[in-house]
Amino acid sequence: MSDRKVYFAAAGFAYNDRRRGHSYEKSVLFKCAKDVFPNAELVDVYNAGSHKPLLNKIRQHSQKDRPLVVYVPFRALLGPVELREIKEHADIGILHLDDTWRTDLVSIYLNYCDWFTTSDPNHRWRYRGRHALKSRFLPFGYDAEAATRFSRPFADRDVQLSFVGARDRYREYIVKKLASQGIEVSCYGAGWPAGSLSQENFYDVIGRSRFALNLSNSTSWDARFLLRYPMALARNLKSNKTVEQLKARHSEIAALGACQFSFYTSGIEHLFDIGREIYVYPNIDELAYMITRITDDEAAMAASRASNKVAALSYQRQFSELFALQKLT
Repeated sequence: MSDRKVYFAAAGFAYNDRRRGHSYEKSVLFKCAKDVFPNAELVDVYNAGSHKPLLNKIRQHSQKDRPLVVYVPFRALLGPVELREIKEHADIGILHLDDTWRTDLVSIYLNYCDWFTTSDPNHRWRYRGRHALKSRFLPFGYDAEAATRFSRPFADRDVQLSFVGARDRYREYIVKKLASQGIEVSCYGAGWPAGSLSQENFYDVIGRSRFALNLSNSTSWDARFLLRYPMALARNLKSNKTVEQLKARHSEIAALGACQFSFYTSGIEHLFDIGREIYVYPNIDELAYMITRITDDEAAMAASRASNKVAALSYQRQFSELFALQKLT
């Protein structure tokens, strides 16, 4: 194990809002990195009053033990001036979340980082030339320790069908559509009556779920939806979420052993065997049909296969491999 220091520069609280609890960056990404690299340290560059506390820390290291700064941008808080200062004393990696939606951030930071991560399975299509030289494929993963602790045998699960994610108009429309056909969904997250879940409560819900929905939060042009919620048209026109993307929820649901029903996104077939490990619904009408027709045996087998498939996607394993490339392990 190398003595090099790794600093995670990220938001400590979800969406930089203390009321929403610890961020995904802290409770999952940093936690898993520290599991495999104890020298890792989190520096909240969003609540610490700029990058100066981070700069003070990295200046204490010599060029011989030059640290690594892993910046997880929630917004483009660290700009060219700050990154040039950091670059004088540390190597910089950018850990992008949602890079398929935030392509502008990838381009903005390209000149100031040594490498950046992408969660896009088709990243070779997306990034070419200088971008390709610096890109590192790091798909959304999960906390292996938590998955082992919270996953229950399929027969012992007491939540029939769950969805965890923020409420929006389109997700609400789907849930109501399912309810009209006698399918009740236990919903959790900002905006739903049950409210948001802590990270551990999220693991508990999915670990107890027989079936779990993975619902898109990209723009929807379903005419029936837009007629019912005409204001959603304005959201569609303003949103940068014009394409679907793989999310952490894909691997988390699989790792926690629930049978997953998901929207389609380009590249999902590289991670899962569709129809054997994950069920992809073409539209919300067929989603109801699939939920009511699948047998318990089929669901249990699909969940088991998916759990085995995503073993390679645990963040502990992915960070171990990433840090090995940086000669940290």
